[in-house]
Amino acid sequence: MGLMKNCKETSVLVTQSLDRGLTFQERFAMRLHLLICRNCARFMKQMHLIRTLLRIENEAEQTGLTDKARERIASKLREEE
Repeated sequence: MGLMKNCKETSVLVTQSLDRGLTFQERFAMRLHLLICRNCARFMKQMHLIRTLLRIENEAEQTGLTDKARERIASKLREEE
């Protein structure tokens, strides 16, 4: 496995990193690419935001938050982006 990844390979690593721990080599290669590729860095940020929003939505359903409270939380996350 080469050290320099292209965008397609990096997007796969970003997605996999959300579901499992990456090896040191995978993590290093991904971070190296993210340092030089603004688009992939943006993709990673968006994936983390989506994961956060889904987690909040799931927790809201379990805790019984009101729609108004959910909207305030989602709005705050959008502002931070």
